[in-house]
Amino acid sequence: MNYFKLSIILGVVLSAYYYLDKYVLPTLYIFDPEVLHGIVKDSLATVPPGNTTALFYEINGRLRNVYGDNINPYNSDDWMFNNAGNAMGSMFIQHASISEYLIFFGTAIGTEGHTGVHPANDYFYILKGAQWVHDLGDPDPIIYEPGDLHILKRGSVQQYSMPTTCFALELAQGWIPAMLPFGLADTLFSTLDLGTFARTTYFTGKAMIESALRGKF
Repeated sequence: MNYFKLSIILGVVLSAYYYLDKYVLPTLYIFDPEVLHGIVKDSLATVPPGNTTALFYEINGRLRNVYGDNINPYNSDDWMFNNAGNAMGSMFIQHASISEYLIFFGTAIGTEGHTGVHPANDYFYILKGAQWVHDLGDPDPIIYEPGDLHILKRGSVQQYSMPTTCFALELAQGWIPAMLPFGLADTLFSTLDLGTFARTTYFTGKAMIESALRGKF
């Protein structure tokens, strides 16, 4: 294959990606980040401070009132550990598709790591504790507390820390399958926690298939 043909194929592929990314992908989103922020704030105002489990149920119930069966019912049995970017926490998958995921994520004892570089926008709504963020070149941390929203734009890089107990509602919108290697690499090549790997792939795959069967991609 000569370079001319290769350049034509590459141009077609890049043009298709640009079209899908700019005009198709945004039409697949079902979640409104502002609506989620309102749900988080209203839930924090409703649930007495310190009862994190009640807060999970409250937020999940409000989400199901707005988004119906696109949200998995909350239960404490379906949490799983997650190691990514040198940070460790746990997560509960409320929704997953090829264009979005919505999870509870956090840690009871604190963690710190690299955000990763993702082809998606990430919205991190703090529910309990605090998230500290380091932007390159800024000697002072940005601190997000309950009710605050930390937005990590696609392609951006930060260092983040949850110094102590911290939990959040996290929404990602973009090319979700491309984020999976970041979410699974530490488990496969570092911790070797195959039980968590199996659990993660099962619940993620199950949620994505269920979304596809509902026509939500």
